[in-house]
Amino acid sequence: MKFTNSIKWNIAHHIKNNNLSKLQTYLESIVIKLEGTDNIRHTLKFIDFVKDYQSNSIKNNFNVFKIGNSKLPFLNFSTLPIITCEGSGDCEKYCYSLKAWRYPASFYLQARNTLLMDKFNIIEDQFNKVINLHKFRKLDKIDFRLYVDGDFKTLKDCLNWFNLMKVHPKVKFYGYSKSFGILNRLKNYDFPSNYKLNISNGSKYDSNLELLQVIQNLPITRGKFTAVNIPKETKQIGKYMRNLLGEKIIPCPTDCGTCSSIGHLCGSDIKTVIAIPIH
Repeated sequence: MKFTNSIKWNIAHHIKNNNLSKLQTYLESIVIKLEGTDNIRHTLKFIDFVKDYQSNSIKNNFNVFKIGNSKLPFLNFSTLPIITCEGSGDCEKYCYSLKAWRYPASFYLQARNTLLMDKFNIIEDQFNKVINLHKFRKLDKIDFRLYVDGDFKTLKDCLNWFNLMKVHPKVKFYGYSKSFGILNRLKNYDFPSNYKLNISNGSKYDSNLELLQVIQNLPITRGKFTAVNIPKETKQIGKYMRNLLGEKIIPCPTDCGTCSSIGHLCGSDIKTVIAIPIH
């Protein structure tokens, strides 16, 4: 049996509903059918994690963060997309994060991290370990992308991350969010100075101009990061996006860190709209 998207959505919804006994039963029912495939190893490891999670005996012998690669050369963190995205709307139709689900290891990392948000002390422990690796220990600045996949699910999640950021000023966090209902509740909050928020479109709040203005005015907000639907026959993509949006934009080259000579703009103070084709 293939490890289909239908199976992955069933797992995701058990996690969303916080029904871990049903999750374990479901995983055990599919693991038999996955026998003989490369997916069984990742599924068995996740079953062990779910068992440990329920018995409060998590061994903490796994990775929470990704170090980075040529496409995203920054330390980063993800959870399951859509089910953790408080503000998701039309973006669900083209959510690029779902493409990572074709890799069982990436899917289960997102699933495990989604559960660990309710045991944030483990995430904190892992964070302290990773930023003290030789690769990062002597750096003056560490770039960190929060939520490559997923988003702020609850107010508690926001506050946990913001409190962590305040303790680690040399880590420069940035991210993209549509969880504007949650962030709106923090409009009078003392935000960390080392986090840059990029306003992402495609949310259920896109037509709520008053709310969007509140989010735009938050001290953490860098500016808009806009996904644009580009017709296949379009040759001058940058020009098309500028004409469509009716304002000055900086096209995203999709490989983080390559968009300017000063580094990646999404973590900067530059307010210009950054636009990217839906991909």
